[in-house]
Amino acid sequence: MKNLEIKHVFLLFLLVFFAPASYAWDHSIDIGYGYSHDPRHAKYHYSGFLLTGDLFPLYSTPKTRWSLNGALGQWHATTPHNKHLTTAALSFALRYYPFYRENNYPSYLLGSVGPAYLSNRTFGKNTQAKNLSFQFNLGLGKEFAPFDVNFRAVHYSNAYLRRPDEGFTILYMLSIGYLF
Repeated sequence: MKNLEIKHVFLLFLLVFFAPASYAWDHSIDIGYGYSHDPRHAKYHYSGFLLTGDLFPLYSTPKTRWSLNGALGQWHATTPHNKHLTTAALSFALRYYPFYRENNYPSYLLGSVGPAYLSNRTFGKNTQAKNLSFQFNLGLGKEFAPFDVNFRAVHYSNAYLRRPDEGFTILYMLSIGYLF
C-alpha cells in the first residue's frame, strides 16, 4: 500500500510540474548572479545574487503579464570599505511577449520598478541619502516551460528624490527560474 501512495505522489509531481499544461503559470521564482564595474570608480566591481519571484498575478493578456514581484539581493563590492549590501524590494513587474505566445518557447521583455530597502546607505564608493530606495530591472528572456532564462540589468537609486543619489547598477545578470 505504501508503494502505491509513493507512486501516486510521484506521478502527481510529474503531472503538475512537468506537464505542458503547466505553461499556464501564475508564479515564478528566479535566482540570478550578476557582475558589473562601477562606472564612477573604474577600478571597482560589483557582484552578487538576486532572488526574485512573482508573488501575485495582477493582469494578463496574450502579450502581457503584470504581477507583483519580490526580490532579495546580496551584493559585494571590491572596494576596501562598505563591501556588503543586502536589498529587499517589492515591485510591479511586466513581461511583454512581442511574438505570439502560444509558441512552446516564447521570448519576452521584462521590466519592473518598485521600492527597495538597502541595508546600508553606502555601498562601495556610492552613497544614497536614505536606506529606502528604488529597484529597477530591465531585460529579456526566454521560457522553456516550466523553466525560464533571462538576462537583465538591475539598478538601485532614489530617483533623485534626495541627495546624494549615487546609486549602483549591476549591468550583467543571468537568471534561471522556475514557472509554476
